[in-house]
Amino acid sequence: MLFTLSAVGFVGLLLGIITDNKAWQIIALLILGVTIIVFIGALIQNHRENRVIFRLQRAVKNLNLQTQAKPVLVRPDDEYKGLADEINELASAKDDEYQKSLAETTEIEKIINVLPVGVMVVDQAKDVIFANSQMEDILERQIKPEPHPYTLDIANYELLTMIDSVYSDHQSTRTEISEVSNDPKTIDVQVVYNRIKNSFHLVVIAYDISEVINIKQMQIDFLRNASHELKTPVTAISGFAKTLLDGAKDDPESLTEFLKIIDQQSDQLTSLINDVLTISHIQNHESNAAEPLLLRAFVDQEFKTQSNQIKAQNIQVENLIDEEFQVKIDSASLRRIVRNLISNAVKYNRPSGTISIDASRQGSFWYLNVKDTGIGISQKDLARIFERFYRSDESRNKQEVPGTGLGLSIVKELVDSLSGKITVRSQRGVGTTFTVRLPYID
Repeated sequence: MLFTLSAVGFVGLLLGIITDNKAWQIIALLILGVTIIVFIGALIQNHRENRVIFRLQRAVKNLNLQTQAKPVLVRPDDEYKGLADEINELASAKDDEYQKSLAETTEIEKIINVLPVGVMVVDQAKDVIFANSQMEDILERQIKPEPHPYTLDIANYELLTMIDSVYSDHQSTRTEISEVSNDPKTIDVQVVYNRIKNSFHLVVIAYDISEVINIKQMQIDFLRNASHELKTPVTAISGFAKTLLDGAKDDPESLTEFLKIIDQQSDQLTSLINDVLTISHIQNHESNAAEPLLLRAFVDQEFKTQSNQIKAQNIQVENLIDEEFQVKIDSASLRRIVRNLISNAVKYNRPSGTISIDASRQGSFWYLNVKDTGIGISQKDLARIFERFYRSDESRNKQEVPGTGLGLSIVKELVDSLSGKITVRSQRGVGTTFTVRLPYID
C-alpha cells in the first residue's frame, strides 16, 4: 500500500511539473506527505513491536536461568499484551520458587556452619564446592569459596586415599585418622558417596574426637592411679593387722608402733576417698550460692585450721590482704581452694620458710596469690602438676611429702567451675607462687 501511494504521488508530482499544473503538484505533495507520515508511523510501530518481542524473548530466556526476570511492560492495547501477562505470571512464580530455594539453601548453610562437625562437599570434577568453618578449623587452613581441587586443602595421605577410594569404588567409608593437621588430633572421618540423577558428589564429614580420646585415656589413668594409691594404705593396714594377729600384739612396743601405722594409713585412705568424692561433686556441678565475705579474715581462719602443720615446720605466714577487701563467691569452693594451696605450700616448704598471701582486683577479675619459699617445681613437672595423682618422680619415689596427689587437681577443677583460671610460677630451690584469677561479682 505504501509503495502504491508513493508511486501515485511521484507520478502526480512529475505530471504536475511537466504540465506546470499547480493543482497536480499540490495533490502529489499531499499524497507523498501522507505516504511519509504513514511510513514513519509504520517504522515506529515496527520498532515498538521489536522492542516488545525483544523483552519477551529476554524474559523467556531468563526463565531458564537462575536469575530474577524483570516484568515485561506493554500497553493495554498491544497485541502482545496477553502473551506478556502469561510470561510475567510464569516469571513471578519462578522467582518465588527461586527465592524460596535460595532461602532454604541459606538456612541449610547456616545450620551446617554451626554444627560441631566439619563438612566438605566435593563434586564429580573433584572440586570443593562447599566447606564449613569447622572443616577449616580441623584442617587448619582457609578454604576458598570458589570451586577448586580438594588436594589444595587436604594434606593428610590417609584422608586423600579415602576420598580417592570412594571416587573409584562409589562406596562410602569411615575411619579414624590421626594428625590431619599440624596439631596432634584424632578425627573421625566419613566420606559419603551421593548420586543425584546423572552425576554424583562426595560429602566429607569430619569430627574431632581428640577430647573424647583424651577423656578415655584420663579415665584409664585415673583408675590405674586410684588403684595404686588405694592399694598402698590397704596393703599396709592389712599387713600390719595380720602381723598383730600373728602374735605381735603381745609385744607392747610393736603393738603401739603398728597401731600408729595403721592409724596413719587409715587417715591416708580416708583423705583419698574424700578427695575422690570432692572431685565427683565438682564434676556434678554441685555448688552453693555466692555470698559476700571478707577475704583476709577468711584466709586467717584457714591458717588457724592448719596451725599444727605450720608450727611443726616453723613456717612464718604473712596475710597481706587488705582488711576491707570483700569478694562474693561460693565460700565452700573457695575454702577448698585456699586450704589445698596453703597445705601444698606447707608440705613443700623448707623448715623456717615463709608463706605469703595477697589479693587484688583488676577490672572485672580479682586475683589471689599464694607464695611460698619451698623446694620449687621443676620445669618438666610444671605442665603436669594439675593432673590427678601426679607427683614428681622424686616425690613419688621417696614419698617425702604425704598426700593423695589430688590436691592441685581439685583446686584446678574448682577454679574452672567458678569460671576462673589458675597459673603457677616456680623455681627450684627458690619457691612457688600460685595465682588464682576469679570473676569479680558485685
